[in-house]
Amino acid sequence: MQALSFINTLKKFENLSQEVEKEVSSKIHIEKYPKRTLLLSPGEVCDKLYFIENGLARMYYSINSKDYTTDIVIDNEFLVDFASFVSQQPSNQYIELLEDCTIHYIQYNDLQELYIKYPIMERIGRLIAEYHYNSVSSHSYQLKFYTTSERYQFLFDRKIEIIRRAPLGVIASYLGMSIENLSRIRRKTE
Repeated sequence: MQALSFINTLKKFENLSQEVEKEVSSKIHIEKYPKRTLLLSPGEVCDKLYFIENGLARMYYSINSKDYTTDIVIDNEFLVDFASFVSQQPSNQYIELLEDCTIHYIQYNDLQELYIKYPIMERIGRLIAEYHYNSVSSHSYQLKFYTTSERYQFLFDRKIEIIRRAPLGVIASYLGMSIENLSRIRRKTE
């Protein structure tokens, strides 16, 4: 298996020399995991930057037996608890696979070595973090100021694959609404 999809995603942020591409590829691990695998649980340190070649995953908190989905990640996207990854402190979240997935990952220590050796990799890391921050910030804003219908429409317009593939309860949790409300909104838009 090759790390081509991971490398191609990095190249969307900046061009890479063949030397950098080769070294990054040597640090990437590729694994296949079955649906329902937990890549991270509360109390564990997120020491891997994951990339989903194909599949679907979510990040969530579980409080008083209720799940609060914070992110849903699909094919060709990064998956990481940035707070835990950057600080190397224990996470408060779960990362769960919602489908069978092919996952690429790079260890925290390997990524730090690449940052030191290749400034372009540090720049790419910063751009990925900025992209992630903007995504989280936008989602937080939507939860506070968009109506439930507007939140659904935003997700529908930008990531229809999540609507098609994720379980209804996960989508409802991510959009901050009940399953019943989500079902009503979906009926109106069909």
